[in-house]
Amino acid sequence: MKRIGVIVFGVGGVGQALLRQIVAGREGVAARDAVRFEVLVLADSKSWLWAPEGMTDDEILGAVAAKGKGLPLSAEGQGLVPDEATLAEVERGTKQALTVRAQQKLAKLERIPDVEIVAHVKEAGWADVIVVDVTAQEGMEPALDEALAAGYGVALANKKALAGPWESAQRYFNNRQVRHESTVGGGQPVIATLRYLVDTGDPIYLIEGQLSGTLGFICQCLDEGMDFSQALALAKAKGYTEPDPREDLSGQDVMRKVMILGRMAGWPVTVDDIYVESLYPPSLAHLPVKEFMNAAIALNPGMAERVAAARASGEVLRYVAELAEGKGTVSLKGIAADSPLANLKYIRFQTERYDDESLMIGGKGAGVEMTAAGVLGDMIG
Repeated sequence: MKRIGVIVFGVGGVGQALLRQIVAGREGVAARDAVRFEVLVLADSKSWLWAPEGMTDDEILGAVAAKGKGLPLSAEGQGLVPDEATLAEVERGTKQALTVRAQQKLAKLERIPDVEIVAHVKEAGWADVIVVDVTAQEGMEPALDEALAAGYGVALANKKALAGPWESAQRYFNNRQVRHESTVGGGQPVIATLRYLVDTGDPIYLIEGQLSGTLGFICQCLDEGMDFSQALALAKAKGYTEPDPREDLSGQDVMRKVMILGRMAGWPVTVDDIYVESLYPPSLAHLPVKEFMNAAIALNPGMAERVAAARASGEVLRYVAELAEGKGTVSLKGIAADSPLANLKYIRFQTERYDDESLMIGGKGAGVEMTAAGVLGDMIG
């Protein structure tokens, strides 16, 4: 049985789902792949847990339960905090303290930079490790680069390193150590399909899709006659938006997704190559969230006019990304109301082989469980 260490950055919804899936899938993964994932590190923004020989399933699920209750990562109350002398040894990184599990089962340590966490695991002697980034943070590149330099694998749900400046992002593309199925499409096999097209020499002509479930929901509410501000409030109440809904309305997340696909297709796309329509004006960009939600009422008349114009043409408004030859748009556009694409979260690839009839991937792909499953699939694969 091959033991593979795992470092998990991010223990929010996706991270918690991933950890549950690792525990639940142990027997199946062991039987099919002769692999056991040893969770060595869990790290959130304020603290980290370190288990030199891997956490037990009870320890993993205990951490998940704590985070699910809104608590920080902690071993307190579980009888797992070492005495001060052992903790001091762990912090100094001595080999004895890192390997004697009877003395040190699970340590809650003072948070250190992500790159140092990766180095810490390497110094402990782990050669086979996968670094998982399921945060939404910028600036993860140093930790990812440290992992790659150590020969570790990287599995990403966080899009930001892949969508950063091309000078730094290009090292993560066409890299056998890096997998990122869950960066686009959640549980849909979008990345794997595009990789297949590229690897088999099928030139990509066009990439198109509805890449935001949140904006898709808001657009469907507009179809039903709801004001934009009401649709936005409903989406937020249902938990579909980010805590600050402007993260969704800005279109930046959709832009990052289509940029990743374009770069995979062979176009070194930058932010200057994609026009992005924000669904709120710059004047509302810096308001507190509560004030922004109230101010969104002012957007209702303009959006109602666009909905009416689309309806008059037999169309509905949808937030669509399009990219061809490295240039693209991310914006609201009219789609025929009777088209299957009007109510489908989809990705469409038009290629040399799929020219007269595009290759389509559609259906539900969002949600923490599906996103986590995509990450776990990358780890197993």
